[in-house]
Amino acid sequence: MHSYDPDEDGPGSEADPEAGVDLHEGDGVDVAATLELLDRVTGDLPGGGERRDGQRAMAEAVATALARRRPLAVQAGTGVGKSLAYLVPAATVRGRVVVATATKNLQDQLATKDAPQVAAHVRGLRVEVLKGRQNYLCRFRARDVGGGAVFDLDSGERAPRGVVDQVRRVLRWADGTPSGDLDDVGFELDGRARRMLSVTPQECLTRARCPEGANCFAELARDRAAESDVLIVNTHLYASHLASGSMLLPAHDYLVLDEAHEAPDIFATLLGTTVNPSALRAVAALARATLAPDPPAEADALAAVADRLGAHLEVQFAEGRLRGLDEGAVRELDAARALVTALVEALRGLDAAGPDGEFRRTRALGPATHLAGDLARLTQVGEDELVFLSRRDREVDVELSLVEVGPRLSSELWGEVTGVLTSATLPPTLPARLGLAGARRLEVASPFDYRGHALLYVPGDFPGRNEDGAEAAIVEELVALIAAAGGRTLALFTNRAVMGRVADAVARRVPTEVLVQGTLSRARLIEEFRASPEASLFAVTSFWQGVDVPGHSLSLVTIDRLPFSVPGDPLAEARRERSANPFTEVDLPRVAMLLAQGVGRLIRTREDRGVVAVLDTRLAEASYRGRIFPQLPPMRRTRDRAEVIDFLGALRAAAEEGT
Repeated sequence: MHSYDPDEDGPGSEADPEAGVDLHEGDGVDVAATLELLDRVTGDLPGGGERRDGQRAMAEAVATALARRRPLAVQAGTGVGKSLAYLVPAATVRGRVVVATATKNLQDQLATKDAPQVAAHVRGLRVEVLKGRQNYLCRFRARDVGGGAVFDLDSGERAPRGVVDQVRRVLRWADGTPSGDLDDVGFELDGRARRMLSVTPQECLTRARCPEGANCFAELARDRAAESDVLIVNTHLYASHLASGSMLLPAHDYLVLDEAHEAPDIFATLLGTTVNPSALRAVAALARATLAPDPPAEADALAAVADRLGAHLEVQFAEGRLRGLDEGAVRELDAARALVTALVEALRGLDAAGPDGEFRRTRALGPATHLAGDLARLTQVGEDELVFLSRRDREVDVELSLVEVGPRLSSELWGEVTGVLTSATLPPTLPARLGLAGARRLEVASPFDYRGHALLYVPGDFPGRNEDGAEAAIVEELVALIAAAGGRTLALFTNRAVMGRVADAVARRVPTEVLVQGTLSRARLIEEFRASPEASLFAVTSFWQGVDVPGHSLSLVTIDRLPFSVPGDPLAEARRERSANPFTEVDLPRVAMLLAQGVGRLIRTREDRGVVAVLDTRLAEASYRGRIFPQLPPMRRTRDRAEVIDFLGALRAAAEEGT
């Protein structure tokens, strides 16, 4: 991922003044000129590009929406080329356009490939990339870490040797990087090393007070963002921008939300807050270290509260009481709020000499102040908000989330900003959920030949997912299908424990390699899967989308069950309670969208062929199946395993002949 230097060609720089066209002479958007620009951009693609009618239809619709300041929602199937279909109109409109994406993969594609292709054809167009502050190397932290022989974690413990080695590599890299973007270091950076070399917004000294402020990578990126015509961010940063009172991004007239199906949950989470025992312990430890040698008693008391809070939350979570807080947890959170407030006052009164002392104070004061605000917010829950428990890693979190984000976005965003929503899977209910009920809707079909190239298979005479023997039947089905495909399988699951058991059983019975999520990093797993033509990859939620493996490395996608919400999901239950028809308005749209995302992993290019096997008979037999199929690509359907085995065998033979 690159945050471009203004002295380099590409995004963040102006095109050659002798090249390109100037489309900013009028107040609106010339649709004919936009389509002409699209033709020029696609004509310069490798191989001469191609004219895609769907892409042109989308570009025309986006250009019209921006010119008339009217919201638009576009479902654009795989292969339409939706990125250029909105980037080209964005380049032609007067006013700043922010493009927000839900995944780093797409953000990287836009920044390094699609946006430079457009910028090369538009005179004076500036395209920039901006990330959250913690994604950039902090020069002051780097100076502090690099100047000493001790590498300590936030807990005060010595960093492991591997983390220390990574920090030293980053410090050497820092001498030559123009961007300071920690995603550009060239290797997978351990989270602890990243933490040692970056700061959160709460910890930052600010440009005016930091000795390195004039050369701060994050501030320089913000400067470039303020000069941009098109600004590329991720949806999490945009949600944080709204949560901050619109203080993080420069003023803008238009917002394109790509991968918009992800936006409701991202906004719901980031417009809320999360508190857990670790957050309390971290503030206690930072305050204790900063106020040494005479730390106040409140620091130790806060650590003790964290332990008691954790115990209460564990009991409540184990008993399945996920909504709200029991009396003991409320009591400990109230105690924590009083203790954190006292620590904030002590830190504010600390006499910090010099920038190093000021940084240490700010590094403790910022998180403490932020935590005090979070604790206060838990006592003022609004009618559109929900407090519930969730588990991440080893502990239970207290989460405050918006049940529905539409009203908040409608009142705080869309009155000032014109929105374009787009995704390969965009449920009809999504615009209303995002506060854009009146948006025009456009559906652009994929140009791929799904009927000729793909089969959708639901096995016949198969046990229901909750029946005895269902897991064993899944193992038998996967062994047969993977053997026929010669590996080349992405096996998607809705439950991690089931995935692990099935993967172990299948791996013992197939001769080809089986990769399993959790054994390596996500990036490394995908890399190995692409590189090994006979590997199978078993994975859960995060691999249902954003995985792009074109060609013979992927001939079979299997899905163990329809992705209904887990029973007892607090947010899903709260949303159902607000709906007159919860199954059709809440559950089915989500299932169809997630299923379409999983199915979409199979066909990524015009040449791809393969099978999607959904091992859940409800897709073929339930009365509501007719509401799901329209959201899926128009593949041929079968319940005959023999037909699938023959189809996969032919694909395998063709792949082996090609190699």
